[in-house]
Amino acid sequence: MSAVLLTRLKITDLTVLTALEAGRRMLPEGHALERMIREELTLFEPEPGATASAFEATLRKTIESSNFFVNPNKERYRFLTSDERGDRWDAPDGMWGILTRTRGDTRDEGLIARLRREHPLPGLASIRRGRVWWLATRGPSGDPATALCYEQLGPLQGTSRGLLVNPHAERSRLLEGSIPWSDVERFLAEPHAADRVAA
Repeated sequence: MSAVLLTRLKITDLTVLTALEAGRRMLPEGHALERMIREELTLFEPEPGATASAFEATLRKTIESSNFFVNPNKERYRFLTSDERGDRWDAPDGMWGILTRTRGDTRDEGLIARLRREHPLPGLASIRRGRVWWLATRGPSGDPATALCYEQLGPLQGTSRGLLVNPHAERSRLLEGSIPWSDVERFLAEPHAADRVAA
């Protein structure tokens, strides 16, 4: 199991403000986009046969004392060890999410190389990155209208449909309620279909 770092801006997120304004215009009458949060997801994967507990204490100190992962002037974060995170990832109350990742390799090889030069972390195999957009939406009957809102605000499909996911560069997954962390790990680690064919 991987350790997890979740970061978001504590200053005004101008990207979110722009997306919020655009998204509100894209929803049909009677539907509302009430709130949006952008959160960066970083997974720290242990080497085969190792556990994340081998490097989590050092990693926590590194996160708290350096700018490798968090700019304390602009960002807030939650670091969850493999034990602390639990088996499932819960959406914030009243929200659902769109988890995105690059279509290519999600590993941040440059970061892990720089990190290892200053902070040896035995047992750490890779650092993977993703992003989640949390949305609070409401349909005409007061329900979240998740499926329709995902269609309108998720992967780009034309000038009037799609906003938060560029399907040419990103893959996405709808998050409702809670999701097993093992599914999140698999989503970030699995190669793209085209990559599998080429291999």
